[in-house]
Amino acid sequence: MNPGDVLTLNIEKVAHGGLCVARHDGVVVFVRHALPGETVEAKLISLAPGKRSWFAQTIKVISASSHRIQPKCEFFKADGCGGCDWQHSDSSFQRELKLQVLVEQLERFGQVPNASDLCSINAVEPSESNWRTRIRLVANEQGKWGFRKNRSHEVQVIDKCLIADNSINEVLKNLPQGNPDDEVLIVKSKEETIVYPVEKRAPSAPNSIQEVDGHDFAVAGDGFWQVHPGAASALSSQIKKSIKGLQVESFADLYAGVGVLAHTLLQEFPLAQGFVVEADRSAAQNAKTNLKDFKNVQVVSNRVDRWIRSVKNKFDVVILDPPRSGAGQNVMQQVCNQTLQKIIYIACDPAALARDVLIAKKYGWKLETVVAFDLFPQTHHIESVAVLVHE
Repeated sequence: MNPGDVLTLNIEKVAHGGLCVARHDGVVVFVRHALPGETVEAKLISLAPGKRSWFAQTIKVISASSHRIQPKCEFFKADGCGGCDWQHSDSSFQRELKLQVLVEQLERFGQVPNASDLCSINAVEPSESNWRTRIRLVANEQGKWGFRKNRSHEVQVIDKCLIADNSINEVLKNLPQGNPDDEVLIVKSKEETIVYPVEKRAPSAPNSIQEVDGHDFAVAGDGFWQVHPGAASALSSQIKKSIKGLQVESFADLYAGVGVLAHTLLQEFPLAQGFVVEADRSAAQNAKTNLKDFKNVQVVSNRVDRWIRSVKNKFDVVILDPPRSGAGQNVMQQVCNQTLQKIIYIACDPAALARDVLIAKKYGWKLETVVAFDLFPQTHHIESVAVLVHE
């Protein structure tokens, strides 16, 4: 098989990353823009690095799934924008596929038997379009703005984004042309929409203000924030359910960002001693501001792996929201050894979650539940709240 070859493939199942799996002469082919149960013609794109498998792009649907729909975005096409994965599927089936991926990753890499009994997924409004509250754009050689194409540095020029908030699309329409390879962030704040030049942002650039359940949180323009407007509230609500009935006198919030999840715990346990740990200095500074009404909280600007090695405290509850790569062996070992009641793990990647669950099992912890939220409609991404308890 060679790049450019066209194969007729029977699509078997969904794979992690917004792709589906087919096989040809015993070789696995990961197919974009297909759905399980379909027969498609697909063009081979490239060999997966270090693997005996191929990536392919659907170019013709021979036998369509009953869940296939016509994509609403003109840029969702074979050689178009790489941002969305599932616009060719109805929304409810998208969530089914995401749940299947979550279960498969937990069973395969986390060695969690019957993971489907522990997992669920919820929609969060808006559940289809106009939900994204920040986008990152790049200018092409002519200075026109767009998104990178799939597995490419080439830019798909756009004049609107189906999944972006309407206020962002209004700014995009009036955005002056840039220089080649310039990048900007367009961020919806509480009362305005702000354009931030990427990597050229002055230290005095304004924070955005994000509101969660009636509370305002300061966030650096290029800082981490959940891009779905209902995300922080949905995650906070699930954490409250997870800690219901506990008596919490101490907690740690690791990879804490600007302190939203710590704020959630402090609303439930206002007298608890809290440690909020965040490596990014601007996020840690904003966390201090956002949590200033609570005198029993220590905000630490440090890497989590360094900090957790240096403290001997025991915590009733530990919340951790690690980057996509996960927490890893050293952090998970320390968290398991220093947590008394529950570990609440916020995961943006099912594979990383599964790997860290397997580590926790070695130290006497088990997965109790995983509630996923479809906070990234039309894409393959989900956010999950996993609860671990002592075996």
